[in-house]
Amino acid sequence: MPMIKLRKPLFTRSTTEWVLFLLITIAAVLLRMLWMLKVPNAPVYDFQTYHEIAVNIATGYGHTFLGEPIAFQGMGYPTALGLFYKLTGETSVLWGKAFNLLLSTATLLLTYPIFRKLTNSWKLSIAAYALIAFLPNYIAYVSVIGAEVFLAFLFAAVVYLQLASFNKWVRWPLLGIFIGLAALTKPVFLVYPVVAAAVHYLREKNLKSTLAFVLTTALLMMVTVAPWTYRNYQKYDSFIPVSYNSGYVLYLNNNANNVNGGWMPLKDAAASPELRAQIDEILEHGQRSEKLAYELDPLLKAEGKRWILSHPLDFAKLGMLRVQTTFFNGAWDIGSWAMNGLYPGVPQWTVELERDLKAFRAVSDAILNSMNGLAFAFVLLAAFPVLRSLFRREEKLPVGMILPTVNVSFFILVYFVFEGQARYNFPVLFLLAVCAVLALHSIWRGVSSWRCQN
Repeated sequence: MPMIKLRKPLFTRSTTEWVLFLLITIAAVLLRMLWMLKVPNAPVYDFQTYHEIAVNIATGYGHTFLGEPIAFQGMGYPTALGLFYKLTGETSVLWGKAFNLLLSTATLLLTYPIFRKLTNSWKLSIAAYALIAFLPNYIAYVSVIGAEVFLAFLFAAVVYLQLASFNKWVRWPLLGIFIGLAALTKPVFLVYPVVAAAVHYLREKNLKSTLAFVLTTALLMMVTVAPWTYRNYQKYDSFIPVSYNSGYVLYLNNNANNVNGGWMPLKDAAASPELRAQIDEILEHGQRSEKLAYELDPLLKAEGKRWILSHPLDFAKLGMLRVQTTFFNGAWDIGSWAMNGLYPGVPQWTVELERDLKAFRAVSDAILNSMNGLAFAFVLLAAFPVLRSLFRREEKLPVGMILPTVNVSFFILVYFVFEGQARYNFPVLFLLAVCAVLALHSIWRGVSSWRCQN
């Protein structure tokens, strides 16, 4: 009997995975380019400040604002943007958007191997990858001259280096450097070596290795941050590791007049007559920008801490409002920051445009709130075994449970204490996406099992 040769399938599992990855990546980049070129917006508030500082760096005026040295916010993004402007010889907002497009593409390329490590399934990885590739926030923010896209790239690199398997004596120092760059962009990352150490210990359950890990990453982080800290000491004669706005943010978000947990004008914050007089003197009765008044930081930090300690219940209420605002307030920020050139008052405004914008907002809200809801459920349920594992040396959990749970919890804690805004969820969205996919997968398996039993 003649042998029958079986025809090989046109696409193997591996080929299918990479074809899908390539198609999703190309479509995602094209959508980002299309948004960048077709949807009008202009930098306002902090975004305008970032752009001005970057232009000053590119044109030889250094890290300055309104003609003075500044360290009100992290220097990472405006410095990187300024160097990009200088390299290209262009300082227009469009070139700033092009810089974000490059960063957003690099973030996509980093996240897929992260998902493969966390899920150990190419189908789940592709699902999570498609979710972030076409997430409205990740598309729209290429047009925003802000730190969000840059920080998401740095954080993706930080997570990737924790999961990668190449030589640890190369990987750990690199991780420390990237944590330092993230800290120079968002100062809360100064404590991130502790977060990374918690993940490392829960994976390895080896105290000696974890100690070596945290010392290496913390040392390289400090080396990365140190030149900027020294610059600040020279400029302000004070120890300012990265920025001088932590007290300002803490106080504005935690005072007796704050009812929504978010930012409020300094003049509206509750203050004793003595404190108000000190603030007015530092600001020269309104003649000096708050962003340049570094002397405010220790004063307002002490007042913010005092109020929190004396009003713990009110602080907890504001903290919950901040978390809700950050993760469950929809995608209103896209309209305000990434497409503010389409709102009432512009020549092209029509009823049809308003209807389209509201429909886009409804879809974006639904996607984001559903994703974050599933992700929070995953993190909440995973938190119990993760905490239990912390005290059981013999118990090891999958990294897909450990890393997202510890990292998302870190961001939640930061926003609970300091400030909540919808755009602040941006750097952690890719982890929320994989948590949501894992949660949905578990729900589907449970439903399928129930159906089979009946």
